Amino acid sequence: MGGNPGHIDETAVGKTYGEWFSHGLRGMVMRYVFSRRGLWVINTPYRRILSAASITPQDRVLDLGCGIGNILIALAERIAFTHPLLGVDVSPDLIRIGEREIARPGLRDRIRLQVAPATRLPFDDEAFDVVLTSHVLKHLDDDALRTSFREVARVLRPGGRFLLWEFEKSARSAILFWSARLSGLPPPFQLRTIAQLSDALRLAGFQRVVRVDTGVFLIPPVPRLALLATR
Repeated sequence: MGGNPGHIDETAVGKTYGEWFSHGLRGMVMRYVFSRRGLWVINTPYRRILSAASITPQDRVLDLGCGIGNILIALAERIAFTHPLLGVDVSPDLIRIGEREIARPGLRDRIRLQVAPATRLPFDDEAFDVVLTSHVLKHLDDDALRTSFREVARVLRPGGRFLLWEFEKSARSAILFWSARLSGLPPPFQLRTIAQLSDALRLAGFQRVVRVDTGVFLIPPVPRLALLATR
């Protein structure tokens, strides 16, 4: 189930994903699956999960590990935000593709993307009301996870919300491990339980952590977890 790989180089992980998205048939498939149009494939119940954060037009929103911006595009299409949505990703290649994705529906003035790692967010203290992250945390080792959670707590205002979802560590998650190996050597990853992530969030300073019902995901059909943490 991924085991404990020790140190994970998040920059190297970003480079691998950038290469996957940029070249050949796999790049075309990845760009579709992770686009706004393909959200239903890999993030089937994303609307259900997002609703848990009770996001309003006045909220300042950050997507941590935004990839090519699909979640932000989906939000911008539904809500007339008073502040631009922001997204960061460690991969320059994904940010470049994301810029093209947000340009297609004419959202450049409503969504801003930039290169930054999860462990060093280039924002002021209390700059956001909501931080989101999806399918990113498995690529952070334990030290990076703790640092990232502290960074999220730092950039959230008191009472701000951190909504995350990820593959869950369980016996059924072995399917993920073997399918990933068969499809090509994946970047290092480490799956965690709800208890492990909840403990890390509380240590980072979050006052309340609740589980969110993820619903059913189509691909891959393995357990996910979702948590909403309040600063």
